[in-house]
Amino acid sequence: MRLRKPAIVLLGAALLVAGTRLAGQSSGASFYQKGTIYLDWNGSRYSDGTFFNQVSARFRFDLINRPGQGWTLTVDARDRIGIRGDATNQLILYNARLTYDKPGSRFYLALGQMNLYDTAGIGSLLGGVAGFKLNWDIMAGAYGGFESTPYINRLDTKYLKAGAFVRWLGPQGRTIGLTFNHLRYEGSVERQYAYANVFLPVRKIFVFYGNAEYELGNHVDGTNRLSRLFGNIRLDLGRWADLTASYSSGRGLDFHGYLIAASQDPTIYDQNVERFYYTGYYGVRLSLKPTRTVRLSVSRQESQQKDLGVRNHTWRFGASAWNILGQGISAVGDYALNRGDLSESDTYYISLTKDFGRFSLNGSYSNSFNGMRLDSSGGDPQLIHLDNYRNVSLGTLIRLGRGLSASIEYGGFLQSGLNEHFLFVRMIYRSH
Repeated sequence: MRLRKPAIVLLGAALLVAGTRLAGQSSGASFYQKGTIYLDWNGSRYSDGTFFNQVSARFRFDLINRPGQGWTLTVDARDRIGIRGDATNQLILYNARLTYDKPGSRFYLALGQMNLYDTAGIGSLLGGVAGFKLNWDIMAGAYGGFESTPYINRLDTKYLKAGAFVRWLGPQGRTIGLTFNHLRYEGSVERQYAYANVFLPVRKIFVFYGNAEYELGNHVDGTNRLSRLFGNIRLDLGRWADLTASYSSGRGLDFHGYLIAASQDPTIYDQNVERFYYTGYYGVRLSLKPTRTVRLSVSRQESQQKDLGVRNHTWRFGASAWNILGQGISAVGDYALNRGDLSESDTYYISLTKDFGRFSLNGSYSNSFNGMRLDSSGGDPQLIHLDNYRNVSLGTLIRLGRGLSASIEYGGFLQSGLNEHFLFVRMIYRSH
């Protein structure tokens, strides 16, 4: 059973009406609104002759009150229209929630479609979150509703999701959270797991971020209960250098969070997608700052696919410089030496940007073995393998006036016989 589109419209209308009524009841304060509107056109031609063509509009606003100052209506939605033989329409609902949070109040409440990263841990929810602040730093609460994704028309009401959480918020954004999550499908338990996350900066010298998922259900044996573990440590070695180390096992990056980002700004190639093919990796990066505007880096990474017995390793050398000779020119580049049982060949990336004040120009050249396409029928991002594609992109950002700007980006592959191109045009308006 899927939630039909009229029900989704009614849900959005209910939140809007409730928010408007609350705004009307608030006294002594003006109506708050701040956000961004994106109008996009994205066209691609793939080497097999397939065309992808779509327009979209995204509205991202906080309304009624500033977040954390009482009732706030948060709306972040995108509507896509695929211009193809059979036109398609797709609603992507990143956020549509009514939230109550206020200094001095011990209660927290959120209702609607939301991600849980801000409160109860991980994933998306169509339902509600309620919390009680034990003191100014610690909040405990619970959530419940439907397991959802940003592609709201795929909501399956057979999936139910509930959980309880406790969260500590300290100075400098310090965070420690623990969540118990319970998922059911058609009345049967599908998954139970605990999720923990930590963000711990110590002055400006040391920063630690980590998260983990631990399976609690009987269907998982003891050796596989730690299904996800990620940690990142950054150590500032002084004015001239810093050191970063990272470790990941299980699913590594949060694929749900990655798809949210990918659905916002699609490109043909993306160097981060390769991290989803590995069940584990660890590495360290040394970054040097010989001058205020120059940064050099060297990193070593080990990656493995445990079920296939594959282990690969990479040395990556990078450099960046900005405002070169005071002329508004910036450059970024890196070269990766990839070796191992099933590694890619060496990869590279270089980009140049020139800022002219009212507008800027940028260009890049790279090669890639993994990339992303948008499915021609549904518009979903899909991971694909490439054969050492050499990529070029050219773009500009134009500041048209107060709060209004436009960006244009062209990209394509340089191999002979590969007639593959994309063009991305975006208008951006930011309210103040």
